[in-house]
Amino acid sequence: MRKPLPSGSGFFVGANRARGERAASVSRVPDDLVPWESLRLSTDRLCLRPPTARDAEALYGLFADPEVMDGLGMTPVSAVSGAGALIGAGIDSWRTDGLGPFVFENPATGRIVGQAGLMVFDRRGWTPANRASAGPHAQPELGWALMRAHWGRGYATEGATAIRAWAYESRSVDTLVSLITPGNVRSQRVARRLGATPGETVTPVDSGRTAVVWHHAAA
Repeated sequence: MRKPLPSGSGFFVGANRARGERAASVSRVPDDLVPWESLRLSTDRLCLRPPTARDAEALYGLFADPEVMDGLGMTPVSAVSGAGALIGAGIDSWRTDGLGPFVFENPATGRIVGQAGLMVFDRRGWTPANRASAGPHAQPELGWALMRAHWGRGYATEGATAIRAWAYESRSVDTLVSLITPGNVRSQRVARRLGATPGETVTPVDSGRTAVVWHHAAA
């Protein structure tokens, strides 16, 4: 059984957009020709790729950050192994549904600055699921997370824009939402910059925390 991923802008929390917005001009390797492990997206400033177990140390700072994890409705991890477990859940999602998180790398330095991606929710309880178990109630969700040191630079909007375009074009996704808790102001700002609009308020069964369903424009 796939390990559940957290909610509250999915398994991610957003960062504010810097002034002087950058267009996310996207180039990619045709993903119908490569396995998900080799999938790559690129924007003006980022290289996006699925995570690997080797990323646990680099992503530990993200998953150990109390403010980031509060936005996710989760307790911060206390060891690199905890980061590894979250990465493993994302990898399970890739294997099961062909959807999952992308790590954000700065191509100039090779450093990881955050991540964003897609997961599937079951709308009956707004719980993490997969397409097979949720059936007609499956809803892909777009979320994002950035290391605190990289907030305010527009990376979340840039990377999420690329992933959304890829999902619509290459994964037969018709609609996308983002689950964002009312207090997660940074993610709300990113969602607005993505053109998403707030809709209904829900309480996911797994977290018990109220979240607003932000709707992205249809493909």
